[in-house]
Amino acid sequence: MKKINKSSSPADLTAFSTANEQASWDDFRQHNIGTAYLNTKNSLFADQGGLCAYCEKNVGNLSSHLQRIEHFHPKSDRSNPAKNWGLDWHNMLAVCTGGSNKTEADHTIHPLPENLSCDAYKDHCITAKKLHVNCEGDLLNPIELNSTLCLFDFDKATGKLLPNYNVCLTVNFSGTNNFTDLSELLTKTIELLNLNCQRLCEDRLTILKQYNQEIAKARRINDKLIFQKLAEKWFSKKWPSFFTTRRILLGTHAEKFLTENQYNG
Repeated sequence: MKKINKSSSPADLTAFSTANEQASWDDFRQHNIGTAYLNTKNSLFADQGGLCAYCEKNVGNLSSHLQRIEHFHPKSDRSNPAKNWGLDWHNMLAVCTGGSNKTEADHTIHPLPENLSCDAYKDHCITAKKLHVNCEGDLLNPIELNSTLCLFDFDKATGKLLPNYNVCLTVNFSGTNNFTDLSELLTKTIELLNLNCQRLCEDRLTILKQYNQEIAKARRINDKLIFQKLAEKWFSKKWPSFFTTRRILLGTHAEKFLTENQYNG
């Protein structure tokens, strides 16, 4: 999971929500034969460089049915008449299908629900009453991340994401209703989004394998600039799949490149 910076609300969404303050998300999806909805989805994926807000798989170039819009706070919440969560631009994230679609994942190799992830697994947890519908405070919102810090670590033996405990200790964390320790919140976020399912761990290990091959090749030819070259190759565009995994692998070389190029999410 990486920091997401939101652009301005798309004109179609702003115009619709202004003229239809009490409209539902379904009303918006059907508005203008779905064109406004599609433009909103495209804006979300542009903000995120085509990456899923949670697992960081690159789905920006996939068919529309393999892309989703997730409402971090439930869009059905109308407890406050002045707040329409369904049409709140800052409540929307672009996500993948979380392994639920058969054209995306082989369910004989990666059976469900244990290989669901992202909002698909989040919804599974809500249905199973393992997560509150109003989940603020139970898991981390990528919009609220600090782009200058890499809060996650990566187990190279298993492909699993972990909290970066050393970095967590440097953060002034004010806490939530359920957590007083940032590393605990990160651990729960990984669990409730199932970011360490077998399918995603295998994807991260593939990135690790490619990284090791690049490093081995560079060592054979005594290329001492390989880490700088990899940082430029990976991070000069917005953004490579599994951004956080790559950031962890390159360590200080990634941080130097991102800082020099004013990375802000």
